Amino acid sequence: MTVQTMTAIASLLIVVADGCSNRERMAGHPSSTPGREADAVTVQPVEEIDQIKLDSLIQRRKGKVLLLNVWATWCAPCVEEFPDLVRLDRAYESDHVEVVGISVDFPDEIESKIVPFLKKQNVSFKVFVVSFDNRDKFINSLDEKWSGAIPATFVYDEKGNRSFSLIGQATYGRFQQEIEKAKGAVEGDKKN
Repeated sequence: MTVQTMTAIASLLIVVADGCSNRERMAGHPSSTPGREADAVTVQPVEEIDQIKLDSLIQRRKGKVLLLNVWATWCAPCVEEFPDLVRLDRAYESDHVEVVGISVDFPDEIESKIVPFLKKQNVSFKVFVVSFDNRDKFINSLDEKWSGAIPATFVYDEKGNRSFSLIGQATYGRFQQEIEKAKGAVEGDKKN
């Protein structure tokens, strides 16, 4: 691994740690939905995502709004908002909305950390893990103003245009509000 790559990874980890403190990392992981037993869901295979796959994911909307959430298993705010993402995915399952997660855990942690977390959360939506050699390029490809702090959520309309970005934890209601705005913006374009 080159010094430049190691520096980029270290920089991303420092920025990400800014969004999730050590105290939050120690907080643990809540169950998928408090007070409710998880339904049997098959977790989709977690793949690495690079610039080409990310660009394709955003541009190949096929008439669907995309909610893209960047998270990590060790980030307490990320873990806390995850049940809302699962609920949102189920609510919009057949309504032209795609929920996708991108983990900033290390790719070698897919089987040891990411998949067990997804099973515990009962996740059925697609999840990727970042495999960019240059983490700054990943950050800038989503939003040049984004520091890399997580959780971070980006909503893209049906044409692949970013309609919303939020750095920090969000709620089901906020996610829903931004999805409806993105859906409405495209429907407004169709009427004109």
